[in-house]
Amino acid sequence: MMWWATGDEHLNHGNIISKFIFRPFRDAAAMNAELIKRHNERVKPGHTVYHIGDFKVSTDGPSVHELTAMLNGNHVFINGNHDKRNGLNTPLKFCIIESYGRQIVLAHKPEDCNFIMGLLGINLGFCGHIHITWKFRKAEHGDLVNVGVDQWGYYPVDAKQLFKVYKNWLREGCPDTGIPAKTRQGDTDGSEVVSVVAGINGNEV
Repeated sequence: MMWWATGDEHLNHGNIISKFIFRPFRDAAAMNAELIKRHNERVKPGHTVYHIGDFKVSTDGPSVHELTAMLNGNHVFINGNHDKRNGLNTPLKFCIIESYGRQIVLAHKPEDCNFIMGLLGINLGFCGHIHITWKFRKAEHGDLVNVGVDQWGYYPVDAKQLFKVYKNWLREGCPDTGIPAKTRQGDTDGSEVVSVVAGINGNEV
């Protein structure tokens, strides 16, 4: 079975372009169109796509059903922090898949992914939520991979590519893939970044 992972699309969300992540799109409509185009360039009908949270943010623009109809594949939606009032209504907080001989936890927030990995004795998790902050990270209970679109050229990523890039990271000695706070566009110091990653205020992206 061909499967793909993605997350943090933030469809319809204008502020993700101009306030939070500074994505290279003119407006939310242009971002929607390009993300849908890139999705369909890779995902074919019949493929399975795991969306690991924050599929759509604003109620402006197309609905979840309208957006899903534009996207190839069979979709599995995992709840993100912005998926409470956006029409998605997914009951899934996390799921476990098995691929390439590995069990993998899928959960939106890295801290939740790591916690579930510890409970279940699984040492690999795919997550999102932290956008550009890092791509790979060693956690208490294993390795975390950020599958959000900001880390993968605004494309979904397939299992083969995920494991190839992950294994390269392991071979290189697990280097830090984080971006220092002061080098991120729009940041003035590290405080904003910490609050987003830890999820300790109302300004999560």
